[in-house]
Amino acid sequence: MSHSTSRQPVRYVGVDVGGTNIRAGVVDPEGRILGEARQPALADKGMRAAVARIIDAIGQAIEAAGVPREEIAAIGLGVPGALRSREGICVYSPNFADSRNVPILPPIKEALGLPSYMLNDVSVQTLGEHRFGAGQGRRNMVMITLGTGIGGGAVIDGELRIGPTEGFAEVGHMTIDPDGPVCGCGNRGCWEALAARDAIVRRAITKLQHGRHSAIAEAVDYRFGSITPALIAHSAEQGDPLAIEVINETAHYLGVGIANLIQLYNPEILVIGGGIAQAGRLLFDPILRTVRARALMVPASTCKIVPAQLGDDAGVVGASVLAARQYEQEVSGRVEPTPCGVDRPSAQT
Repeated sequence: MSHSTSRQPVRYVGVDVGGTNIRAGVVDPEGRILGEARQPALADKGMRAAVARIIDAIGQAIEAAGVPREEIAAIGLGVPGALRSREGICVYSPNFADSRNVPILPPIKEALGLPSYMLNDVSVQTLGEHRFGAGQGRRNMVMITLGTGIGGGAVIDGELRIGPTEGFAEVGHMTIDPDGPVCGCGNRGCWEALAARDAIVRRAITKLQHGRHSAIAEAVDYRFGSITPALIAHSAEQGDPLAIEVINETAHYLGVGIANLIQLYNPEILVIGGGIAQAGRLLFDPILRTVRARALMVPASTCKIVPAQLGDDAGVVGASVLAARQYEQEVSGRVEPTPCGVDRPSAQT
C-alpha cells in the first residue's frame, strides 16, 4: 500500500448498517473478515441511538479480530437512506425512526479517533462486489439489489459514480409502467413497485383472492405479511403453477429494467444481489429471456448478468473498501476527499 509504515499490516473496519442488525467487521487488504460483531439495530429507537451501537460494534469487532487498535487505519460505513456523506450526515433513512439530519460520522470519529467515511448501503455493496466479488477486473459494472426495494450502483471507467445528490443510481424509481401501481415515492409504475418484495407478495395475494388454487394458500394464512418471496420461490420450485406465474411476471419486470440499464450504462457485467436474487435459476432464466428480447441497440450479449458473490458480507467488505480508498487518497495528498473514493484532482495539483 502507498502508506507503508511501521504499523503494517493495516486493516480497515467495515460497518453494514441494516434496519435489523448492525454488523461491523475488521477486513484485511485481501477482503477477508478477520473478526466481526453484531448489534441489534433497534430501528424504532431512532438513528442517534443506533450510532451508539455502531460504536460498540466497531470496538467489539476489533477485539474479536485480535488486531491491535493501532493497526486499524480507518472506518467505512454503508448506511441506508439519503445522505450527505462528506459531512457525515444522514438526511433521512426510511429504516430508522427520528433519522432526519442525524450526525453519524462526527460522534464515531470523536469516540474512536479514526478517520471515518460513509456512503449509501447499495453504493458500498457495489464497491465490495467490484473489488472482491463478481465484478473483479471489470472497468464498467452495474449492480442491483433486490429486496424491500430495488437499489443500484454503477462503476464507470473504474470509478463508483454517485452524483451531486448521491442519487446517481436510484434505479428502483425509474418508470417501467406509466399506468402501474403507485410507488412509495409517489410516482406510478416504478420498478420497485412492480418487482420488489411487497410487489411480489401482492401479486400472489391478488391471484389467491381471485380464487386461484395454490399450495401457498394451504400452507399459510394469506393475509399480507404471512407470504414471502422465499415461500413463493419454494412453491415454484415444487411446481406450483400460481407461484411459477408470479415468479415469471416478476422476472419479466426485472428483465425490462435490466435491459434499460444495459442500454443506459453499457456495462461489461451486471451483478444482481439481495435476498430475492437467491431464487437462482428459477428467477434468472426468465430474466435473461426478457433481457435478450429487449436489449437490442446495446445487445444483451455484450453484458454478463450474474448473481452477487459476497452475499451477506458485501456490506462489511464494501465499507472497508470505501475506507481504504478514501484513507489512501487522503494520506497520499493526490486528491481531495470525496465521499466515494473517486479520483479527482485537488486544487493544488
